[in-house]
Amino acid sequence: MSAMMSTPATDQTVGRRSPGSVIEMYGDDHQKPTTSKASIAIDGYELYADEITTEPAKSGRFLQLLNRLWTIYSNQLESNPVRTKSLTAGILSVLGDMVAQGMEMPFEDSEDASTSTGLDGRRVLAMFIEGLCWSGPSMHYAYEYFEYLFPIFTCCNCIEPDGQVLDDNGNVVVVPVVDAVDDATNVSNQEPDWKNVMIQVAFDEVIMGAWCIAGLMLITSVIEGHYNDLASEFQNDYFRNLGASWAIDGLFFAPIQMYAFSKLSVSYRVLAVNLLDILWIAVMSFITHLNRDVSERKSITAFLIPLLSMIGDNIVDST
Repeated sequence: MSAMMSTPATDQTVGRRSPGSVIEMYGDDHQKPTTSKASIAIDGYELYADEITTEPAKSGRFLQLLNRLWTIYSNQLESNPVRTKSLTAGILSVLGDMVAQGMEMPFEDSEDASTSTGLDGRRVLAMFIEGLCWSGPSMHYAYEYFEYLFPIFTCCNCIEPDGQVLDDNGNVVVVPVVDAVDDATNVSNQEPDWKNVMIQVAFDEVIMGAWCIAGLMLITSVIEGHYNDLASEFQNDYFRNLGASWAIDGLFFAPIQMYAFSKLSVSYRVLAVNLLDILWIAVMSFITHLNRDVSERKSITAFLIPLLSMIGDNIVDST
């Protein structure tokens, strides 16, 4: 036993491997591994277990990517709220119209379907401009104003110029500092005012619904070349479209929107409504274009390539 426990020579290394673990003992003249492994020193020897490393799961990488994108979006939302919400509304409006164009294909005549070359480029452009320049900015300012008139989370609107937060009695309340990522959920522990939730949702469905339908009909009519029929379209189709919007909102979207408004701060409500509006825009775009002439559908590439060529020619001529 004493021979087994004797100290080895300084120029030798003794090691033993057992199933399931690795135990290595180094002499004085041998450099120890530069790792951050857990180790135990016994009688001048250092015993350590191999560090186990595993590749992150694909689901973990995907969640990390989503978290990074969410962080970027939240930071942009904080620094450039109007621009961020407008671009988001424009992109999601295009997605909704793409669904609508897919819904229209079974209703096209066989002759028109055979000549169809894909997405209608003018419609795609029109819907993007509608979200970018009409519904996105207007929803930002409208939701801010609704929250000012009918605050859902009262303490969020009691911020003094020096940064202090006051309760209903005027006493200073100490609140934790949150960054842009936490801003969406920093109201989750507060009790919402459900009366104001219902008022805000009702205002959004009635007032903003009428406003956005008017913008959709106006912008798409002008860009798609139906401006000569704009007056008759408003006279014949506006209230029909508005009634369809109210029916969809009352039956499907209003309960979801109430839940979203009760959980999110005002900065993130536009995003929540835009996500819901993918289906709303799909239905409303389908109804709006139902009576229009779609026999001259053009693909998005067939529309954008001449446009880009024209812009390029003008730039060349100006130089």
